[in-house]
Amino acid sequence: MNDLKTFLVDGGMAGRGGGRSLAVRGLVDMYQHGADQGYQALAGNNIPVGSKVLVWDACHDEETGFQLWEKHTATHQPGWRKNPGQVVVKFGRFGTEMGKIAYGAIAALALESAQRRPTRLIIDLPFVSASETLEQMLMSGLLQDLNAIPIWLMGTGVADTATLADRVMVLPEIYRDRGVVLRNSHCGPWEAFNIWQSSGARRVLVDRGGWLDLFMLHLSEWPDKKMHEECLNMPLDLANGKALKDGSWIGMWRLSIQLWRGAFMSRMNVIEKL
Repeated sequence: MNDLKTFLVDGGMAGRGGGRSLAVRGLVDMYQHGADQGYQALAGNNIPVGSKVLVWDACHDEETGFQLWEKHTATHQPGWRKNPGQVVVKFGRFGTEMGKIAYGAIAALALESAQRRPTRLIIDLPFVSASETLEQMLMSGLLQDLNAIPIWLMGTGVADTATLADRVMVLPEIYRDRGVVLRNSHCGPWEAFNIWQSSGARRVLVDRGGWLDLFMLHLSEWPDKKMHEECLNMPLDLANGKALKDGSWIGMWRLSIQLWRGAFMSRMNVIEKL
């Protein structure tokens, strides 16, 4: 067995509001609980059972990375965090020595794990404008070994489309054949992405290639505020578990899982098609 996929969550804006971390959390939750009975109604049951889920949080170091991952799940090994189930998180900011170590360790673990069971590695990158920097730090050969699939958080500006096109030129072996453009609804409604819609990059990647073009669901102001007040440090899988039990407002997060499963598109497990 060698069942490994690595989702390279890239693009988006610098700082808050880029949407990368919410996309990562939705992916983690889908693979962690994709075969659970309470989630089957969302979109079939084709997620690999017993998947090992690995995360490299390359946006943060250990001092600042706990906004999105529960603090009280530490193992005895420094730098590692385990969430309930089969999720292992490694912190180390991209471009730092700690990040380099984290990448090497999580990549080795993913390659080893994939020999025994389905394994999904999810990399939460910070905003990186220079594609050459990404190629240098992540090594395209290793990304190929990890079976990397890019997920590009797309905004409405010219730079978002141009930077993606540059990624394809610099890292064609990773970015040319398959991937996801996730239109970030934080930047505007679907029709606001007219630059991307009419671009040559979209014609090459989506119309003629194997890329998916999806629209990210956005929380309105009230639930977003409540989320930060009540469960800032709650892992997404725990929030969704709570939603399944009591039908609370946190259940709105389940919409992000439907995005990746394809429940709104009458297709099963959209992300697993890649």
